Amino acid sequence: MVFYAGTWTFPGFYHVTEIYNTSIVFAALALLFFNNVNLIKALKTGDRMLWVMGATLAIALLNLFIIGSNKGCFLIIADFLLIWYLAPHIKFTELQKKVSAVFFLMMFISWFLYDRAFSYNSNTGATVTVFTFFGAMILLTFLTSRKEIYGFFIVISVIRVVTLVLWHLARGAFLALFLFLFFFYVGMRFIAKRKWAYTSLVLFSTLGSLLFVAVYVVLGGTGFNMKLPFFYKNIFSGREQIWYEVWEILRTQIFFGIGSGRKLRSFFEYNIHNAMYDILAVYGLTVFVGSMILIWTRLKEMRSALQKGATEKICAASALFAIFIESFIDMDLMWADYAPLLLFLLCVIFNGEMIAGNGVKNKLPEKMR
Repeated sequence: MVFYAGTWTFPGFYHVTEIYNTSIVFAALALLFFNNVNLIKALKTGDRMLWVMGATLAIALLNLFIIGSNKGCFLIIADFLLIWYLAPHIKFTELQKKVSAVFFLMMFISWFLYDRAFSYNSNTGATVTVFTFFGAMILLTFLTSRKEIYGFFIVISVIRVVTLVLWHLARGAFLALFLFLFFFYVGMRFIAKRKWAYTSLVLFSTLGSLLFVAVYVVLGGTGFNMKLPFFYKNIFSGREQIWYEVWEILRTQIFFGIGSGRKLRSFFEYNIHNAMYDILAVYGLTVFVGSMILIWTRLKEMRSALQKGATEKICAASALFAIFIESFIDMDLMWADYAPLLLFLLCVIFNGEMIAGNGVKNKLPEKMR
């Protein structure tokens, strides 16, 4: 949390620590792993997700050696998969949840009062405001459930975030906010109660990301374009060129990936701008499949928690799926700077749930599946 606060409160801290953020997050996750996971017991009882994560990360590292890529990008996938593995097994007390929720609310208030976007860049500033709002909503919804008058603060918060996002012309941040509000106030309870709907959302949020890349590239190649209302930006503004160029390289080494640090003709930096495509392209097909097994398993396990209808869990899941879909056009789902938020949302959802693994053999009761 100290890392998150420093990153998104002091631009100077962000610019100095940015190159170390994956290492900082990895060190924190390693401590959480050894504090919360009984490794020997987990291995003896056949913790399948531990084996999936271990094998996936081993193949990712091996692939990077095979293709001669920079090895630093290994920490990105390691951080991401560790979060998904650890979330159900972290001993997340009510006090820790409340303290974390208050922290995100305070962070949101600081951005509510003072827009620092131009100290980073406009897209990043708008996105961190929206994502911090997601964390703050865990507490705001709890307070509103106690006294409806607190709902006023949610209303003014949404108004402030919408105006800030439109001011900075941040398409991804606006999409994330819109999806969160839709899921939280309209769709998530309906979706969680219906297996077909929830499965469809899970598949769309993951594999749908790759389908989006393919469709976007094909449509971009037709020459059609137009400006988006309110954002004054073209629908096709360069991502189609990045994704096509990456595919032209990847198609010849799909199983090993293309690694990181490449020079692209289509963009000034190596940024794939799509989280699922990044896993496939950088680390290869085998790593992508292993990552999907872990993510799909956790998302499937989440459904039993969401079916109970607890507002804070519905809120956290709404934010999570909003970030998944926003990451069709960006890397925020996997960006280390947002790792504390991702872990917090998952811990809120899994808090109090009994999940197999880490020495626990029991399965969910049939009525909760």
